[in-house]
Amino acid sequence: MRLGGIRKMWLGVALSPFLIGALADASNAADAPRIGIIYPKTGPYSGLGPLHLNGLLMAIDDHGPLLGQKPELIIRDNGTSVDKGVAVAKELITSEKVNILIGAIHTSANNAIAAVADEYKVPFLYPSGGSVFLSGIAKDTPYPKGVVKANVHPYMFYTWLNSVQRGYAAVDVAELYGKRWYFVATDYEHGREAVGFAQKALSEKFGNAFVNLGESWAKQGEVNYTSAITNAMALKPDVVFVVVPGQFVQFQKQAAALGLTKSSHIHWSYGERISAAAAGDAAYGVTATVDFTENNPDWKLSNEFAKRYHQRFGDWPGWPASSTYQGTRVFLRAIEKAGSLDSAKVMRSLQNFEDPNPITGRPFIIRGCDQKSIQPLYTVMWTQSDEYKPGYWKIMKKYADPEHSLLPCELKANYDKMKY
Repeated sequence: MRLGGIRKMWLGVALSPFLIGALADASNAADAPRIGIIYPKTGPYSGLGPLHLNGLLMAIDDHGPLLGQKPELIIRDNGTSVDKGVAVAKELITSEKVNILIGAIHTSANNAIAAVADEYKVPFLYPSGGSVFLSGIAKDTPYPKGVVKANVHPYMFYTWLNSVQRGYAAVDVAELYGKRWYFVATDYEHGREAVGFAQKALSEKFGNAFVNLGESWAKQGEVNYTSAITNAMALKPDVVFVVVPGQFVQFQKQAAALGLTKSSHIHWSYGERISAAAAGDAAYGVTATVDFTENNPDWKLSNEFAKRYHQRFGDWPGWPASSTYQGTRVFLRAIEKAGSLDSAKVMRSLQNFEDPNPITGRPFIIRGCDQKSIQPLYTVMWTQSDEYKPGYWKIMKKYADPEHSLLPCELKANYDKMKY
């Protein structure tokens, strides 16, 4: 029986304390915030799925009651599939009546989920992915390897490093290791963006001193990088820039076996802890761009989070555990600031929201014009460690100006000026 029926049944009747308590419990249950969670339990990104879910659930647990109520969690697998992602998003919204959505890994799947969230006006967090395509682009924007198409999603916000941010941070790698680069990437949107925006940032910073020696493009799922490695070795680059999500282990082991790691520095576009650990000795000395590391000497909250995560799950929290934790943390705090689950109020609260105590270090701000996070950018090296076995991302350099490592607001949707 619904609560309204209970109220009508007992209208005008003196209630016992027991029944009053029961009705209060029923009211609380009816009002409990409902959080829809979509993650890749199966499919190509299933290896990262547990990390994604662990970080997300830990953030919800750490936050505690949401608007005074214990939130109800409804969890679905999207299979790293666009069609399945759309189906479960619609089910969560229309059948499960969730108030908010937290999404998965993979640009195409999350873009489709974001379209569903827009249709039903449900706030949606995208915490784990690297394509600039989902960062509020308002008009087609060319870059050296293609064009980022306009893609407006007013009910979505995005809280991990995108390819533009990592591209800007590549200048720190060049200053550390040299300016003659070779690029190896998977041939899809994220790979092309990562290479293109890195080349753009390097050219703008160093001019003719930056030399693009060449590029090799792999098919998605490619596991044999012999040709790319031998091509790079023949040109003797200072740095080989690598973005092959899910296949870093195969690339790195082959690079070590063929001798590339001795002749050139290897920089992964982003740091997969799980891949670095699996690559064994071949990975030590590789650099990456991250926003979080387990051992940050200048930010104790990073270390505290890592140790709590390790105690709970038995492993250290690389991406995407840290990214879903921080994104979910911001989402819940913005809802508290809004004081409501009303969609418009939640989205307004998120715009220009700043977390003063993020696990990444400061700043961590959701920029109003594109609902994309500004966060620290660290150039890190995979370093052997007995404490963080088998290793951790040791900070080599912090990017000086993270607030200017995104595309300008003139190219963005200006959500903060949009009517909700």
